[in-house]
Amino acid sequence: MDSHAVIWEELKFFVNTLKGLHVSINLELSEKTFCVSTRTYSENWVYFPEGIINPEAVNMAVNFFRERDEEFMWPVYSGGRELLEGAGLIYAGDLAAMMLKPERVSISDYRPDVKIFRSDDPEEWAITSWLGFGGSDEDFPENYRVFVKALSEAGERISLYSAKYDGKNAGVFALTNECEVIGVYYFAVVPKFRRKGIAHAMMSEICRYALSSEERSPKRIVLQSTPMGHEFYSKFGFTDLFKIPVYSTESDIF
Repeated sequence: MDSHAVIWEELKFFVNTLKGLHVSINLELSEKTFCVSTRTYSENWVYFPEGIINPEAVNMAVNFFRERDEEFMWPVYSGGRELLEGAGLIYAGDLAAMMLKPERVSISDYRPDVKIFRSDDPEEWAITSWLGFGGSDEDFPENYRVFVKALSEAGERISLYSAKYDGKNAGVFALTNECEVIGVYYFAVVPKFRRKGIAHAMMSEICRYALSSEERSPKRIVLQSTPMGHEFYSKFGFTDLFKIPVYSTESDIF
């Protein structure tokens, strides 16, 4: 499977995981396409893995989220941007589809005051994630807490990890592990703990996991980077595969 197809298969796996959460509401647009509302303002998606040519499907998707007053992300696979703009959606920027191949991995030991572990406390993970992506304790929403708890109950489809620095909650990430690749999501460090090597430590731990050969061959690591994280991933050895234009009802979702 070529790299382009791998990225979209991984994204489909992730969005299907969100679709399967008990807190989610879904709208089937066709056999292959669907909308996912997780009842939050941060993890609502349209998955449409082909050229967009059906105005009716576009209007159904837009109305689905507008009725709920929810922001959402519509990554564009190929073609159809004119229809999205005609429906009132706004180009919100590009996600960079990136990959790290096993032969490019370079792992260095991280500081002993950084501890990385599989999280068994979804509330703690949710708050750390919220802070890592620019939120505050004061505006932490209850629906995000409920969403993360449901995410933690998704079994082996997605795994939540936390990082502590000097015993304090400092960062989070989540991994999918399906077929050919490991997918990285929700990779974030709390602002007051940045520039202390925590992000490097977290990514090194992901690489160790990808290279583990006890039960399987080394796996490629893939992610969809926002502009803010792109420089870090590039320095770590990830390469750009292609850009994914994203549309939404807002222009500042990244």
